[in-house]
Amino acid sequence: MPRRRASRPSAWLAVALVAVVLAGGAAGARPNRPVLHEPVRPDPAEDLAMHVALDGELPAALRTSSGVVGAPDPRELPRPSEASYGVAADADGFTPDRDTKRPDVSGYDDPFTPSTAPFKRLSAFDAVRSDFRLYVRDERHVDVPSSALQGPDDDPFYVDLVADIEPSRGVRIPSVAAGARIVRAHLAVGAEDVPMRVKRDGADNWFLEAYRPKGPVRARLVMEVVAPRGAFGGALADPSWSDLPRPAALPENVAREAALVRSAVGVSRKMRPRAAVTKLVEYFRGFVDSEDAPRGRGSIYLDLALSKKGVCRHRAFAFLVTALGMGIPTRMVMNEAHAWVEVYDGVLWRRIDLGGAGRMTGQASEAMAPRTTYEAPPDGLPWPAGALRGGDLVTGSRGAAGGNEASSEGTTRASASSEANDGSEPAAQAQTPDPLAPPSPETSDERPASTIALSVAAGDAHSGQPLFVKGDVRAAGDGCPRVAVELWLRAAGTRKAFRLGTLATGEDGAFAGGVVVPVEMPLGDYDVIARTLGDARCGAGGGD
Repeated sequence: MPRRRASRPSAWLAVALVAVVLAGGAAGARPNRPVLHEPVRPDPAEDLAMHVALDGELPAALRTSSGVVGAPDPRELPRPSEASYGVAADADGFTPDRDTKRPDVSGYDDPFTPSTAPFKRLSAFDAVRSDFRLYVRDERHVDVPSSALQGPDDDPFYVDLVADIEPSRGVRIPSVAAGARIVRAHLAVGAEDVPMRVKRDGADNWFLEAYRPKGPVRARLVMEVVAPRGAFGGALADPSWSDLPRPAALPENVAREAALVRSAVGVSRKMRPRAAVTKLVEYFRGFVDSEDAPRGRGSIYLDLALSKKGVCRHRAFAFLVTALGMGIPTRMVMNEAHAWVEVYDGVLWRRIDLGGAGRMTGQASEAMAPRTTYEAPPDGLPWPAGALRGGDLVTGSRGAAGGNEASSEGTTRASASSEANDGSEPAAQAQTPDPLAPPSPETSDERPASTIALSVAAGDAHSGQPLFVKGDVRAAGDGCPRVAVELWLRAAGTRKAFRLGTLATGEDGAFAGGVVVPVEMPLGDYDVIARTLGDARCGAGGGD
């Protein structure tokens, strides 16, 4: 069962061509006799109705609030270009900074289906040191709660990620929301299971621990998880101050400065907690990004909070300090693309986005291509005009990629299955005729155009098997490091194109790896296409 995620290109670029034959049998064979066996395209709706299960008793499909979605393949071997989570990705604290310019986000991995981007919970903090560095108050690791059944107020998700595991060391992995629970989990290298467990700390950070690995292991973790729908937003409860647990106390110097900010915002414990949180959200959503770093008060917290300058991480940091000073249980949560806060309202830890989103670029923008998306409940709190919300990161990227046309992956794949029986290309991946045709010249692009040298390891490719390629990307004679290279197949006759996946160049501009050919690809002759959008130095382009 192949990994099935559709994505679309975000630009039209010149490309390099190498001939390849997509074969269903012996190398070089052409279908000149009746086909006795053809792969049956997976149908999540059928899998759901028949209660099909995969390794680890994972269901082959889930019915989510966004529609029916198919499961990731728990036996899929990690690809060389695939993002991974490892010990080196661990983060034990957050130090605030004064760079309040709107950032460009160049990398984001989204392991959840339906997609919650850009709100992947990767690092959460709930306490402040005297130097304003954030940390986790309770670092003890306990088992993540399990859940045999999905509750009426829960939403289900698949998790699909690659972990680089080392003996006796935990791996920080993302969670979908505060209070999420594991229904089923499976860690494996291909067909070889790896015993494991998932732990969490006091701020609900998740850690994967494998049993008895003999050495470093690169494995795939696939899970079915559920999370309270209210954790993603919705109306706050209205507790009294005595209903709330006491958060970590602030150091004396931090507490003094938090009192100054509370006075400037106009909040106090004379208000009910919900009213105070509403007022704080309104204030910190009013921040603006700025080229001029805030200074002058001798404290990074006061400079940020009182100047109202900053992007997502500055807003979340200053909100956390201010809210903790009032006795409101609060966390700052962040990942490689965005930061926000979670507030405990006496019932649930609820996500609150404070805005300050950056711009998705390169591989990060590509990761936000059309796919099944999770629709969170509205938070019900006001936004100032022109605010850049976290969701704008995704909306802009998906719009550039052609929009989120499918209401769910299950629906898209089911319709493609019925249309593919006539021998045409799979509807879920087919594009308009010749989508890789060179674009009209971009006179505003001052970057030197990139050229791609591409070679294929073999002249024959087999459906469901990896196609191995290598090459390099250069611009103005120099290698282009860390740029994304899209790989496509284009039918020799119809000129229809099918996206295979993406590799990334190394520091010298070279790339190499394997991309799996979808099992539903029709037999025939194809050209292998490579292209790149480039980066800040290297322009878009291609070549042989």
